[in-house]
Amino acid sequence: MQTQQVPGAIGNANPMTDGPKTSAMRRYEFVVDLIKRRIRTGTLRVGDRLPSVRQLSDDTGYSPMTVHHAYELLEAEGVCEARPRSGFYVVGLPAPVTGSARLNEDGETAKNLPEALLHICYSNELGAFGSFYPSLDLFDRSDIDRLLRQLLRQGETRLAGCDSPQGDVQLRQEISRRVSKRGCIIADGEVIVGNTGMSCFDMCLNAFTKPGDTVLVESPSYFPMLAGLNRKSLSMVEIYSHPRFGINPEQFLHLVRSNSVRVALLMGSHHYPTGVTYSEQTMRRVVEIARQHQVLILENDMFSDLNYRGSRQPSFKQHDPSDIVVQFGSFMASLPPAYGLGWIIAGTHTRRLMTHQYTHGLNSGDGIVQRAIATFLAIRSQDRHLRRLRGTLAARMQRGLELIAQHFPSECVVSPPAGGFMCWVRGPLSFDATSALLQAIESDFSFLPGPIFSIEASFRNFVALNFSFPWTAQNETYLAKLGEMMHRSVGR
Repeated sequence: MQTQQVPGAIGNANPMTDGPKTSAMRRYEFVVDLIKRRIRTGTLRVGDRLPSVRQLSDDTGYSPMTVHHAYELLEAEGVCEARPRSGFYVVGLPAPVTGSARLNEDGETAKNLPEALLHICYSNELGAFGSFYPSLDLFDRSDIDRLLRQLLRQGETRLAGCDSPQGDVQLRQEISRRVSKRGCIIADGEVIVGNTGMSCFDMCLNAFTKPGDTVLVESPSYFPMLAGLNRKSLSMVEIYSHPRFGINPEQFLHLVRSNSVRVALLMGSHHYPTGVTYSEQTMRRVVEIARQHQVLILENDMFSDLNYRGSRQPSFKQHDPSDIVVQFGSFMASLPPAYGLGWIIAGTHTRRLMTHQYTHGLNSGDGIVQRAIATFLAIRSQDRHLRRLRGTLAARMQRGLELIAQHFPSECVVSPPAGGFMCWVRGPLSFDATSALLQAIESDFSFLPGPIFSIEASFRNFVALNFSFPWTAQNETYLAKLGEMMHRSVGR
């Protein structure tokens, strides 16, 4: 096994009578299809409130988690949106049914590979390795739940500033304080809070680009961003991100000069999926080039808290003297899912983003939840939690790397990260990750195939593995099965 050292379940369904009848469909897919069918038939219309998670859970017999995942998928597709203290509402029509969005039996994919695989990636139900989210067992929500209950009992008189359109003032102060520890001195007035990290990304993309603009993206890249880009009329240019060194600043310069790039989407800290953290020299040079050519950098900083050694992680924003970098982040990987709010370090772009927020009727989320998070951060509970989280993730990653060395072919190259929870593996040249995924699904486990991380569906023989889950005997067996698939491909 060659090793590159990098710095730095879907069960049996029980559909309702008006649901689909195919046995291949999984539980949350039934819920997604059920809602889409009701919209298409007119029993749900744009503006209508969807059934509550609890109500639909009772109606279908599926768990609230399954229903919530289905609603998140519908939200990602632009069919519904979550409104604070109110629920989910229909805001758009589902795409016409033109064929299966699932993988075909011969291993060929639908036209849009990332969207075809969203159902797998957004679920914790089909094995561990293909989940988009970190394992739920990592998070103890008892402390923050207790703080939220205390705030609710206090009443509105004790919660001044929590319903600001820009986000709770105390939460913005805590975010500012934590960002300053990484060398970015910002005021709380330069922070905007959002519902999720990806909603913050969408706000930035909508505010800073227009149809026809050229956007530079890393390859491989954080695939939920690619799905968002595919829904907009933008030209996209890829820049290779090496699993040891990240992007090459001189290639960045060449692409910026030759393509009139408007925005660059970069992830320098615990890059997803490679796990690489770019050197400060690389970050400094890229920011300098972006400033010289007036290219706005949107920096995805969603996983910077998950460094195994607890050291300060560098960022592009740290080397930004002229607000050419707008950074967005999230608590999605460091707090329980219900508290996974996002934020934007907007700097002098704050007014522009707030204007976009007002004109599009967006909001910053539930103010009381934000205040609970701010209180949790202020009493340092998050610091203790992060130490435990980092230690657990490091141990689980190490065990995963040991199993890869034991079960995968010697032709494989693995990029062990210094943080995060994803492991990026190059399989044998003859290995087809997309076809192998079909076989894995039949055995009730999954992984993320390399092509979903690229606009051009590159990385055919690569896989990304979520190693945040406990190493049960079953999970170890599943990883061994993936190794067997790779070994069989070598013999072909």
